Amino acid sequence: MDLNFTAACNFLQERNLFFTLEEQAILKQHTRSEQIPKHSIIMQQGQPVPKLYFLNEGIVRLTREHNGALYTLGIVSSKEFVSTPLYLVNQKDSSCSLEALTDLDVLYWDRQDLLDLRKLIPKMHEMEMALMDRVLTWVQDNQISALCLSAEERYQKLMDEQPELINRIPLKYIASYLSIHQDSLSRIRKSAVKMNKT
Repeated sequence: MDLNFTAACNFLQERNLFFTLEEQAILKQHTRSEQIPKHSIIMQQGQPVPKLYFLNEGIVRLTREHNGALYTLGIVSSKEFVSTPLYLVNQKDSSCSLEALTDLDVLYWDRQDLLDLRKLIPKMHEMEMALMDRVLTWVQDNQISALCLSAEERYQKLMDEQPELINRIPLKYIASYLSIHQDSLSRIRKSAVKMNKT
């Protein structure tokens, strides 16, 4: 098993999902990899979800266009699944878009891959439920942060959880995610630097 596929397996094992060697071989047969350039849209709002992705390397942002404005709902870093099996299998239109903020190294599965894997590996249902649980936990965490934390606290939380973002993506995307102006983000960053020095 190559390193790239191992990262996805590690993600699942951390959620108590363990596949036998035979099941891992089947999974690998139905797994493809791709290099995706920065600024690519890998999931389009209002269109059917095309693939389930695992980010081996790279950063994507989840966006929603509404009344001519583009909102950043989330920023996802390496070693995470993005998009949802439920929407993919049921051919549901996506309510959001996914944009590559950096070049991406991904594993991916299309709808037929997931349908085939469901037949071949009974515990695929558990995997899909684990991914849905991850999405629901992420949504709840974001809602709590938006309602209960100040912009300064949300910034610090983001840096604690995804410190690589500052050096890898433009600050405008971080400001958009925090729902603040870029000038406000600059002030928050300066204040955080001063606090860390004292």
